Amino acid sequence: RRKPAPAEEAPPLEPVSPPQKLNVAKLAAMLETGGLVDRVFPHFEHRPQQVAMLKAVAQAFNEPHHLMVEAGTGTGKSMAYLLPAIHWAVQNQTRVVVSTNTINLQDQLLSKDLPDLKKVLPFDFRAVALKGRGNYVCPWRVEQLRQRANLSSMELRLLAKIMVWLPNTLTGDKQELFIPDYTEQALWNQVNANADICPPDRCARQECFFHRARRAAEAAHILVVNHALLLADISVNNRAIPEYRYLIIDEAHHLEDNITNQLSFSATRKSVEQLLTALGHDKSGPFADMVRRLQKGGLPHLLGDANALRQQTEQAAKQAILSWRTLFDMLGTLIGGFSRQARNNYDRKLRIASGIRAQPAWSDVEIAWDNTRLLFDDLLGLLKRGAHLWEGLDTYAVDNWEELSLTLTNYRLQLQQVREQVGLILEEDDRNTITWLEQKVRTDDISLHAAPLHVGNLVRQHLLESKDAIIFTSATLRTDNSFDYLKDRLGSWDVHEIAVGSPFDYAKTTLVYIPTDLPEPNAPGYQKAFEKAITALAIAIQGRMLVLFTSYNQLRATANSVRRPLAEHDILVYQQGSGASRRQLLENFKTADKAVLMGTRSFWEGVDVPGPALSCVVIAKIPFAVPSDPIFQARSETFDNPFSQYSIPEAILHFRQGFGRLIRTRTDRGVVVIMDKRVLTKSYGRAFLDSLPEATLRRGLTANLPAVAAGWIDGQQS
Repeated sequence: RRKPAPAEEAPPLEPVSPPQKLNVAKLAAMLETGGLVDRVFPHFEHRPQQVAMLKAVAQAFNEPHHLMVEAGTGTGKSMAYLLPAIHWAVQNQTRVVVSTNTINLQDQLLSKDLPDLKKVLPFDFRAVALKGRGNYVCPWRVEQLRQRANLSSMELRLLAKIMVWLPNTLTGDKQELFIPDYTEQALWNQVNANADICPPDRCARQECFFHRARRAAEAAHILVVNHALLLADISVNNRAIPEYRYLIIDEAHHLEDNITNQLSFSATRKSVEQLLTALGHDKSGPFADMVRRLQKGGLPHLLGDANALRQQTEQAAKQAILSWRTLFDMLGTLIGGFSRQARNNYDRKLRIASGIRAQPAWSDVEIAWDNTRLLFDDLLGLLKRGAHLWEGLDTYAVDNWEELSLTLTNYRLQLQQVREQVGLILEEDDRNTITWLEQKVRTDDISLHAAPLHVGNLVRQHLLESKDAIIFTSATLRTDNSFDYLKDRLGSWDVHEIAVGSPFDYAKTTLVYIPTDLPEPNAPGYQKAFEKAITALAIAIQGRMLVLFTSYNQLRATANSVRRPLAEHDILVYQQGSGASRRQLLENFKTADKAVLMGTRSFWEGVDVPGPALSCVVIAKIPFAVPSDPIFQARSETFDNPFSQYSIPEAILHFRQGFGRLIRTRTDRGVVVIMDKRVLTKSYGRAFLDSLPEATLRRGLTANLPAVAAGWIDGQQS
């Protein structure tokens, strides 16, 4: 089949200066009853909250200034920010970047919201998605892989899929390929458009999917990205995303975590050992490959040098592996001696704070690292010599000269990063960096980690001070009815703010029930009483229930306990961690006649099940962070009163997200059950209840819950 021709490319945008201001009243009229949107879409509902948000966003573009908007569930926030963003971008020939945390929201914007607005607006606009380079296939690297000898069966399988797909794809986006296997996904790194490996001049000469996507982005009025790419762009000095001055950050409550993840580093014992093994392998390593190519190319005068490099690298790699193992044996002893999470079923984490560095055992770790670092330096020297030898060749003297050149570069960059980052963790006690050790129970692998302590200064420097207008928005940005907590975390104290409530009538649609006789979490008898309550409730309301946990251990124990009694009533139990993907679990739950879905952190948000299929949300415990988590621990120490200033606000944001899973449309009706009576018995409990919309609140006995919940859902009570 012939490959379809790509659409004709539009020229890059050339911004109008000075920018023309938006007519706010005219824009707002589009969302009024009888307005343009109402006339095009028969099911449109006028929402004053949506209009208020649109006006605030338009004003932020006009003046310009930065803005935080909390928009309750059902506001229609994407329409409220897209309408002014599109008008601003088109009339000023400039781009507006929209960044999301989840693929789900990105898909919604690209496949529903933006196409809907194309039907409404009387002018055309261009909207595209841009992803990180790693998402795009590199045809040149595919060809390099295809010509390689001794491919594994997994590599051959991936290559076969790509060779069938490549002639027909317009985007080169791996999302179009079915790669469910984790190993295959890892092999994708051999064929993606990696910036460190793909030669820029070759990418400019040949048809490169990433560069095509980049050119489309330069011509787009609305550019949709995810938080990971937005932040990666900052870390590479704005080379990933075309220049922009206006930015909308949706799902902004995730921004601190996203920045933390983006700027974090980790090295596992096994991954570095695998890297060293591959580098020094006497048959498949890069220097063994060099010897074979020189023999094949008829260059015997270089074989002596190449063989010497191969042997030296093989020996140095073996020594480095032994030294690396010794280092990690010592780190394992350290974590075993100091970690409080000594129970077998928990992963262990040990923060490397000044107290740990002062221990006598730490000096042994430093000596072991010194030895390892010197061996890494030897290997880096050998790679440098190998690259010098190879670069001195006529590129036509051997087949696929560039492939081996890039392989050597790739090994050097990977080893260099490990050497530098592990050095920062083990050699320096940087007050602005959180460092820790982690031991996975299932794999018994140990890893070293580093993450930034504060992200606010990075937000200020790279976003707030360099952009004209940034809109931070989410359904949950406030704690204690104030933006102060998030503003403090993001260093954005002078940002304007507005909170628009939800158009839903929670008092009529939502019952919040708090059992008063359930033991407090961690008290004797709580888990047994919880399981009994869940079982009776699920039977009474015929499934239709999402149970949100804060720990996987409690989830698993509950699922094991309730599965059989619920099966007797034909109610299925779907649990996170059972092997099915999150998306598959949600689809199964939506289509089942009677089911209970159980999930931990990732299910507290992004679950959108409108209608009676989800009629009850159970919150097992207040979602406090794990106190021993190194990042949480280190950041807690920066507060005078960590519990009230950090733990509670963080938990409130998650708590509100969990509550928001229930009511997704005006016609939804249901019950939220809070199985943690600390919201009633502790002084801080009022802050959690006050953070919720004004639903109908009832306290009562656990025994009364099934009948009350069933009556409310069926509309017999109000």
